[in-house]
Amino acid sequence: MSTQTQPSAPGASPHSSPALAPTSPPSVGAAAPDDAAEPTPQGNAQRSREGQAAIARLGAPVRTRLRIGQVLVLLSAVLAVAPYIALVQLGDILLRAHRAGLSPDPRQVSGAVMVLVSAYSTRLLLYFLALLITHLADLSLRDRLRRDIVARISHAPLSWFTASTSGRLRKAVQDDTTLVHTVIAHGPVERLNAIVTPLALLGCAFWIDWRLALLAVSTLILYVLTYSVSMRGMNEKTVEMDRKLAAISSAMVEFVSGIGVVKAFGRVGRAHSAYLTASDEFSAFYRAWAMPLVTVTCLSFTWVSIPVLLLVNLGGGALLIHAGAVTLPQVLATTLVALVLPAALITIASISWSYQLAGAAALRLCEVLDTSVLPATDRPEQPRAARVEIDHVSFSYGDVLAVDDACLTLEPGTVTALLGPSGSGKSTLATLIARFADPDAGAVRIGGADLRDMDESTLYSTVSFVLQDAQLLATTVRENIALGRPEADLTQVRAAARVARIHEEIMALPQGYDTVLGQDTALSGGQEQRIAIARAILLDTPVIVLDEATAMADPESEAEIQQALSALVKDRTVLVIAHRPAAVRGADRIAVMDGGRIVAAGSHDDLVDEPHYRALLRQAGELKDSAETDSHDTATRTDGPALADGTADDAAESSVLVPASSRTDDRGGRTGTALPVPSTPGGPSQPADSLLSRFRRLMTDSSWRQTRGCIALAGVNGVLVGLSLLVLLPASVSLATSAPRWGLSFGGWLVVLVVLGVGAAVCDFQGRRMGMSGALGFMRDVHHAVGDRIARLPLRWFTADSAGALSRAVSQEMVALGESAAHFMYLLTSTTAACLVVGVGSWAWDWRLGLLLTVAAPLFAGLVRLSRRLLDRGKSISEPAERELAARIVEIARCQGALRSCRAASGYSRLTAAFDDGARASRRALWWESAGNLVNGALSQILVVAMIVLTSSLAASGAMEPLAAIAVIGMCLRFTTMLDDIGAAVMGVEERRQMMNHLDAVMDAELMAEPQEPSALPEPGAVELDDVVFGYRPEAPVLTGVSMSVPARTMCAIVGPSGSGKTTIARLIARFWDVGSGAVRVGGADVRDMPTTQLMEQLSMVFQDVYLFDDTLAANIRIGNPAADDAQVHWAADLAGVTEIVDRLPRGWGTRVGEGGRALSGGERQRVSIARALLKQAPIVLLDEATSALDAENEANIVAAMQELRRTSTLIVIAHKLETIAAADQVIVLNDAGHVAQHGHHDELVPLEGPYRSFWEQRTRARGWALV
Repeated sequence: MSTQTQPSAPGASPHSSPALAPTSPPSVGAAAPDDAAEPTPQGNAQRSREGQAAIARLGAPVRTRLRIGQVLVLLSAVLAVAPYIALVQLGDILLRAHRAGLSPDPRQVSGAVMVLVSAYSTRLLLYFLALLITHLADLSLRDRLRRDIVARISHAPLSWFTASTSGRLRKAVQDDTTLVHTVIAHGPVERLNAIVTPLALLGCAFWIDWRLALLAVSTLILYVLTYSVSMRGMNEKTVEMDRKLAAISSAMVEFVSGIGVVKAFGRVGRAHSAYLTASDEFSAFYRAWAMPLVTVTCLSFTWVSIPVLLLVNLGGGALLIHAGAVTLPQVLATTLVALVLPAALITIASISWSYQLAGAAALRLCEVLDTSVLPATDRPEQPRAARVEIDHVSFSYGDVLAVDDACLTLEPGTVTALLGPSGSGKSTLATLIARFADPDAGAVRIGGADLRDMDESTLYSTVSFVLQDAQLLATTVRENIALGRPEADLTQVRAAARVARIHEEIMALPQGYDTVLGQDTALSGGQEQRIAIARAILLDTPVIVLDEATAMADPESEAEIQQALSALVKDRTVLVIAHRPAAVRGADRIAVMDGGRIVAAGSHDDLVDEPHYRALLRQAGELKDSAETDSHDTATRTDGPALADGTADDAAESSVLVPASSRTDDRGGRTGTALPVPSTPGGPSQPADSLLSRFRRLMTDSSWRQTRGCIALAGVNGVLVGLSLLVLLPASVSLATSAPRWGLSFGGWLVVLVVLGVGAAVCDFQGRRMGMSGALGFMRDVHHAVGDRIARLPLRWFTADSAGALSRAVSQEMVALGESAAHFMYLLTSTTAACLVVGVGSWAWDWRLGLLLTVAAPLFAGLVRLSRRLLDRGKSISEPAERELAARIVEIARCQGALRSCRAASGYSRLTAAFDDGARASRRALWWESAGNLVNGALSQILVVAMIVLTSSLAASGAMEPLAAIAVIGMCLRFTTMLDDIGAAVMGVEERRQMMNHLDAVMDAELMAEPQEPSALPEPGAVELDDVVFGYRPEAPVLTGVSMSVPARTMCAIVGPSGSGKTTIARLIARFWDVGSGAVRVGGADVRDMPTTQLMEQLSMVFQDVYLFDDTLAANIRIGNPAADDAQVHWAADLAGVTEIVDRLPRGWGTRVGEGGRALSGGERQRVSIARALLKQAPIVLLDEATSALDAENEANIVAAMQELRRTSTLIVIAHKLETIAAADQVIVLNDAGHVAQHGHHDELVPLEGPYRSFWEQRTRARGWALV
């Protein structure tokens, strides 16, 4: 039973605790802000209406249970009149006794009290049962929705995951279902309660006296009329706010995912500026909306402020009392009703707002549930053989034609090779055989059966797919291999691993086959690929599709993978995507693709004179007439290896990119640390500082002044309100006796109320405006502070989970924290001050009342603390399960290709277990949270009953005057309402304290020390490592005593096996980490003595995992130099081969590349990355696997680019394929232990016995390998 605060419009009620403004996560597949059409008010209104319909649709399965909850809460709401009826009855009993000069009849007093106790107890029980029923319904619905969403997307075309990133999918499955929780678990009950309760109270007021009832609602009518002005366009504004928050969340995901690029290209990196732009746009929108809104709402609050309500109701009641029409208890009862009604109306508005936000979430959920899926057949067919027919197949991604009328037949037991340049459609065609999508035209058949007429089980028992990206899951090695056959025993798993040449390396892992990847260890790319091959071997399907499985491997791994592949394809029908024609020269059939079409097909001998095939041979240096040229190039050029088509030859094969730091690095070291995991129940460990001081450190002086002024005025307002309530005591007795009390007549007390009302209205108006201004400033300040901090954090801080956690922290959690600054602190300060004044003043009125209220306050505080501990206990149970579920959801989105090819897309055991564990944890947490809510909800009711019982007993025994007792009972009713307000504010603040911990995790993360002033650079362009020792974990050193010197404008090649520390050296040069000992110097200066800006001015980087931002091609290149003109951008693009991409795409330079660049193939992403490095023209360039994803056609572009870089810069190349560095000025050879084993020129090292010669020989053998 959640304690989630009900959201409301900006601005808050003076008597209730609505939120400032709620949040909503970004939509699945939402376009980038600058790619979306500008929303219109009409469009927002339409979407708002659709959202409410979506809520009704989603809630349909649990509608009956919700109705039962509503019936119970209806009865509970009617009983809300009990204390006011009791006040009238007790007042009449006491007043009659007072007038008769007799003691009250104890039996009559006891009878009225027992009715009160029974009504309160029944009301509490009914309300608790109603909430319990709706919460159980919500848990059931949420679990069902989550499972339905995953099941749905598991049958969607793989292209759906191109538009919908794993982070957005997680938000839909987790955040949106949680937001809908508000209107399923709380909405039906609380909205009905908020409607029926004031109606019941109003009915009670009319039952008491219709004239008093009219007085009670007189100012309320003025309040509603004024407040309605502020509500105009609220639905449309809510939808617009949701869009703005989605933009911030998406920008943060992109910012964190591309953090390596942000660091490499300095503070001008687009992700940082895009994030700040999104946050500034939200801030401007919200300020333009909220400040005028707060002005109007504050004016409306004046009509229902406590002094005004007391003035109107007591003043009007006095006239009726003097006329003999009503009694004092009746006046007090209707006055107290008048004090409660405004809060009930604001609660209705708050819940309506929450419905609007939940409607946006529900609409997104419905959109996901309505995602187009690959249709299933009612009459599944069985393939009659392993013959694959591709019959006039065409397929497009949106407007881009990827496959055009392709025809190809794969005969049983044969190997067919698919060749072609990057982006020609090879991977797209291959994925159609695995039915990752259905063709737009034509058909794919296996054994005569159309894939669309085969059920999923049959299809994936027939076809398996080995992707270039291995897509391993964060589970044990055994479970990864047995993904498609979970029933396989360990013997079968080991047998497959042996065939895949990976068994021995698995046995060397910490837990062998039970080692959890990403937790106990990490693997090199070659090891991951062999596990994927073992998975395919265990599946044992008659048809296999291989997508250039050796493209990313180092020489050692490549040789092992080649042997594994040779074993895998034996006696099967195989389609292999290859970049080196020599590797598939012996294939039974070779098909050549270009521009989405199959332009040639036949054996090698048949095709040797075919122009397209001949061009591929020439580009790969495999034509006899080019052998001499190729040999010369190998010895002299600074080029890259023959490279792969990229994991995503097209958008369908793209996977979600994460920061380089979140991936594993050399030697399996884990390079990242997650946001701090909670160390105590209920959330992360909390700093000792108060929440207010933690707000202060994130605010600018201007925002802090506004917030501090808000709190000060809240205190003054609370004092004035408290004094107004104290006036109720002497004014009531003075009204009944017509005698002065405390030196003033009843008329004098009305004058006091006027003065207090004016002062309270001024303080409230100014205080709330300052609070809103401070909150808006806080949100903007924190957005900027967090953005700046993230840009400075060391790369080791980031993990694959960081993007999702931070996107939530700067969107929904950020607004919730602003809500705390603007509303909860104001309410808490004001109400606490009022309670203190009433408590102190009560001693002056009657020491027993003072004692009663004084005892009640700490008791209340203790019970609030108990309630919070119970709620925190519930959260400590549910939150770990939610984090695990989040990780699994991201995983299934990232690994859809592997999951589908293993028949596990909708039945992945870890995800199923996460769903089951999450459901169980939520049910367990519900009981703890229910207990907390029960304690919290029972507090005021227990206290008010105890106070009324005690006061009645004192009056009945003659120890307290009847008139004083009546006034005391009225004060007790109001005092407990104020305690309720304090409890709600405390719970809201405490809930937000946990959110603040997430920001603290960012702001308190340790930064690398750096100087303020730039260092002198005595050797510009030079790089030196001096006896460097470094490890990502203390117990696992990666580099030990590495020394190397790279003079300016020379080329240095760093080579070595996987895990030897090559990438680590590049990261240390860029100071993504600091060395453990030794020194790294750039330009002759220690990198630790250089400001980040100065260091990054010296460096340009091309990453192994290329990350592009969701912007145009031109904008992604311009990251290298934002000041560059078009001519310079075009120069870099021409040199890197990007111009060819521009010419091919319909929108040319204006083409958006998608998040991470997923709309481009791997080779195309690399070329864009090279282009931006060229544009930066830094003195030093680090190329980490810069050519690993390119085919032979495009390699020439990279060769030219590298030659240009070498001409103007110091070039440090990190590559597994040794021929790419043969022409380097020096070669640094690392061994497995992270030592420099050899160094020198290629021609010097090749004749020597040692690791370099071994690597070269392995590469030579691998180059001559053929699959068939």
